[in-house]
Amino acid sequence: MPSDRPTYRLFGERAVPVDEALSPPEPTAFGATDAGPARDRNEDHFLVARIERRLVAEAASVETARGATLLDAPSGLLMVVADGIGARAGGDIAAAVTVDAIADHLLRWMPWLSATDATVETALTGALRTAFAEAQKHLRDVAQRKSLDAKLGTTLTMIYARWPTAYVAHVGDSRAYLFRGEEVYRLTRDHNLAEQMVDRGVLTSEEAKRTRFASVLTNAVGGSEDTLQVELHRVALAKGDRLLLCSDGLYAPLDDDAIAARVQQVSRGDLVQPCVEALLKDAADAGSTDNITAVLATF
Repeated sequence: MPSDRPTYRLFGERAVPVDEALSPPEPTAFGATDAGPARDRNEDHFLVARIERRLVAEAASVETARGATLLDAPSGLLMVVADGIGARAGGDIAAAVTVDAIADHLLRWMPWLSATDATVETALTGALRTAFAEAQKHLRDVAQRKSLDAKLGTTLTMIYARWPTAYVAHVGDSRAYLFRGEEVYRLTRDHNLAEQMVDRGVLTSEEAKRTRFASVLTNAVGGSEDTLQVELHRVALAKGDRLLLCSDGLYAPLDDDAIAARVQQVSRGDLVQPCVEALLKDAADAGSTDNITAVLATF
């Protein structure tokens, strides 16, 4: 069967030169979630938070840790999307517990906020992996305490942005995108069987969208596997960049061009919320069969 790679380009570790002497832009971010036209219950959760001296949640669908004072440090923006595995009871609980655990852990243990430039990357990598591992442990503890399905799980995709750098940590098949000018970069891979089959040339990218294997995760927080493979990326930001996190309920019915057509119209902070709301409506109108969540930030 012929193989064609997806139309997107993975951004990965490639750095784009930026002028760090430029005054840091003040990012504007907004998130929203909806059950979608085909679901009675919403198992997606999200978080948008400023990390300054305190983590102040600006928008969230779950209760978040907040209020603990941190050392003086540059302001950062935290964005998180989690999509509970709907085929198992408690997907909504899994997503909510995991988002809350990540927020709590990062609030208390973000060593890179006060680290020196020489140690920031090492501290960050270790802290992000630990945060995901702690979220997995906490989710399993909750499942056991509440007598829930031991296999319940969730995707978890997050971005921590502190100008001029964004750090991406990802497990599952929610996605992170970077929009720069007219270019669209997908920052994450889908951790599912369909993506693996595309990599092996068994399916084309278009076939992968329609196959049942797209819903079979190979990596998730919780679940039955003890091994958690956290995908990490470092991205150099430029003024005018837009970052999008979304669940598969958004990108499955909409191709990259349709998503980009909306996001590339965002040239000011006051256009962020209308864009997110329009994306959710576009996905619903296109027949999304899942919960729909999007978090967008512009710099």
